[in-house]
Amino acid sequence: MASTSSSIVFDDMFTTDAIDKDGKKFDRVSRLYAHSKNYDMDLTLDYNIELFPLVNGGSFAMALASSLSRDGGAPTADGEDGEDKDRDAWRPDGKGRRGLEEDYDYVMYGKVYKFDTGSSDIV
Repeated sequence: MASTSSSIVFDDMFTTDAIDKDGKKFDRVSRLYAHSKNYDMDLTLDYNIELFPLVNGGSFAMALASSLSRDGGAPTADGEDGEDKDRDAWRPDGKGRRGLEEDYDYVMYGKVYKFDTGSSDIV
């Protein structure tokens, strides 16, 4: 039986408030400041401006996912666990399985660099 769970853990629409408001620090990377529509949250994000140019005041959709796999990394019928199965969910040579990357214009992979729980509702 196929799993219907999703690997997307968060998604929302954001409106860009400012780009590089403290000045440009890197050639191909800009820092955007945006505000979400549904969750009333602020976002600070570094992104590649050559691959995905954004404008101040523009809107974009953003999703955070634990995997690019469409089925959330659930075990397969042959017992292969999600981690091994997701290894080839996206490959630059196009030979991997198709995943969530097909639904978006820009995909980044990595770890959260800084997460500060703070002393209030601001994270």
